[in-house]
Amino acid sequence: MAGPVAATVALFVCCAALAACTTSRPPDPPSTVAIEVILSGLRNPRGVALDADGGLWVAEAGSGDDPADVRQRSGRLTRFIDRNGDGDFRDAGEVEPWFEHLASYNAMNVYATGRDEVSGPSDVTVHSDARVFLSVDGGFEEFALLEISAEGSIGRNLSARSNMTGTGLALDQRSIFATESTLNQLIEVSLEEGTRSDIAAFSILDSGQQAVPAGLAVDPRNGQVLVALFSGVAQADDGSFIPFVPGDAKVVRVDPLTGRVVDEVAGLTTAVDVAIDERGNVFVVEMAAEHAELFENAADLYDPDAIPRHGGYRRFSGKVTMYPADGGSPRILAAGLDAPTNITLGDDGALYVSTGQGTPGRPIPGPDGPTLIVGEVIRITGF
Repeated sequence: MAGPVAATVALFVCCAALAACTTSRPPDPPSTVAIEVILSGLRNPRGVALDADGGLWVAEAGSGDDPADVRQRSGRLTRFIDRNGDGDFRDAGEVEPWFEHLASYNAMNVYATGRDEVSGPSDVTVHSDARVFLSVDGGFEEFALLEISAEGSIGRNLSARSNMTGTGLALDQRSIFATESTLNQLIEVSLEEGTRSDIAAFSILDSGQQAVPAGLAVDPRNGQVLVALFSGVAQADDGSFIPFVPGDAKVVRVDPLTGRVVDEVAGLTTAVDVAIDERGNVFVVEMAAEHAELFENAADLYDPDAIPRHGGYRRFSGKVTMYPADGGSPRILAAGLDAPTNITLGDDGALYVSTGQGTPGRPIPGPDGPTLIVGEVIRITGF
């Protein structure tokens, strides 16, 4: 994702209800790491990208509207610019709306998953020539990888075969990679010819789960592609379905020339995105530590007075971990995050992470008591 998980896990499976879990306060991150909120009040922020002029692009999946009613569509693409140099992007004149009324839907309502998962715009990537590439999952085979000009005009749809949860430019910027989560594939699209190539298909994971490729990152040292395999539904011994198996997710490395796939980081849970720096340090986002109680499919996700519920993933259990290039011990940079979905490494050396997957404003259990889902972008420095 450099970006949602966009409602890709077990879209066609009704899952058995699972017991609720309690929420406890996570350990504090190392004292040298600084974590700050730079954007708040967003609606399911997914992909985050930075451009050469300091602009921060955010793709929001929206509120999870009725996909049949185009008037309600709440997905959007926005550029934020820190014009006064105060370190955040929330002041007057710093918001540039690019596209609104993009697709948005909730998988629970459309596919009866029992999980609060909103899909829509899922990732954004910025080319050095100022073109912007936006992936959109509109459901019902309404998929797009849109090419947007520097002047703000939507041009080609480079791929419409499947939902794409992560995108990233090749080192020469002549092609773009994308993960097709429902097809469990990594593809590459030529930006000159507009042709699509299948690079790799990801195998079933250890517990019989679908791989569900999510975010990706291109290694700046050699052009290989790191892909976070979120992990999908597995069937338990009693015949019931479980959303994901803790510890079965992983990050794999793909050689785009040969399609060879090897494990990079294993033993993860809900690995949703990955980044890598020029030294080879790998940064992984895990969305949640375990699954929690599911919703009955008639539940009202917009009821502000509803009993706080996790809704499929344990809230405030996400984290960002750094895996040093020298093989040293992994280092947790941020813990206790509420359903993070994307990580982007900026040219400034900071990490940008989007959080708050789910219906905006829905009551959920929090570390200090009941709270609400709020979409945010945080910046991590000092690592």
